[in-house]
Amino acid sequence: MNIHFLGTSSGSPSLSRNMSATGISFERSKAWVLVDCAEGTQHQLLKSSLSPYHLSVIAITHLHGDHCYGLPGLIAAIMVSGRTAAVDLIAPEKVIQFVRTTLSLTQLELPFDLRCHAIEDIENKLTFDCCEIEILELKHRVPSYGFRITELQIPRKLRIEQLQNDGVQSGPHYNTLQKGNDVYFNERFLRAKDYTFYSWRPRTVIVCGDNEKPALLADAIKGVDLLIHEATFTNRDLINIRSNTGHSDALRIAQFAQKHLLPALALFHFSVRYHGQDMLTPLQHEASKNYSGELIFAYDGLVYTVRKHLN
Repeated sequence: MNIHFLGTSSGSPSLSRNMSATGISFERSKAWVLVDCAEGTQHQLLKSSLSPYHLSVIAITHLHGDHCYGLPGLIAAIMVSGRTAAVDLIAPEKVIQFVRTTLSLTQLELPFDLRCHAIEDIENKLTFDCCEIEILELKHRVPSYGFRITELQIPRKLRIEQLQNDGVQSGPHYNTLQKGNDVYFNERFLRAKDYTFYSWRPRTVIVCGDNEKPALLADAIKGVDLLIHEATFTNRDLINIRSNTGHSDALRIAQFAQKHLLPALALFHFSVRYHGQDMLTPLQHEASKNYSGELIFAYDGLVYTVRKHLN
């Protein structure tokens, strides 16, 4: 399970950073997920190992332009890639309206089904071939969401000793069980869950949209391997702005991660005021002083592999 940071800037791009876009790819599937799609995401994909052809799920956190203005162009790129399989779009209803209107006005006829899921209508989570996605409510100036993404399609291993102890000899039924399917053997019903186990514990990451209240994630954070959260400002700068930005600072999210003993925290969505050489230092100092886990300061082009925990 790899995290591809395609855009790590807040609000507007700079020479070194594009705006929000994060890809999640999986070991056992060519399908991948994109969270947010700022203007310029197509170009960022050209620098990555990700293919528009295999993009299966797009999830948009909220309606601000630095998170969704790249959608019409990217959908056109998926079309040009030759894809005919359906693509799922999870987004606020207004973002779906924006996409449908743009495609209609530009006479873009898609050769694949764009299945739209309005976040407001999703009760809890959606399940796809590659992963399961749970919707998390955040707090911003507009309704904003995070996505708890858990990988599926993890290879199984056989409990050989248990099979032999139960008198189940080797044969084609072993392969069926290993694929996760129940099977009959000598008139006995064998359940895959009894005779197999996952090669590793399913990995889970949370990718957040803009959020000024990390505490909203307190229940969802349990068992998460990596939290990806905005740190738009330092605490001091956010106080000095004296306006409702709806954003978090590095201090606040670091303290939250430390309180909940998160194993890894990736920060992104940095204000352009920190984009120059060594300008991230205040953010880095603030976060590292308050969080003792693995701390990642994301940059465009970074690919982070979420560690496996073997069963």
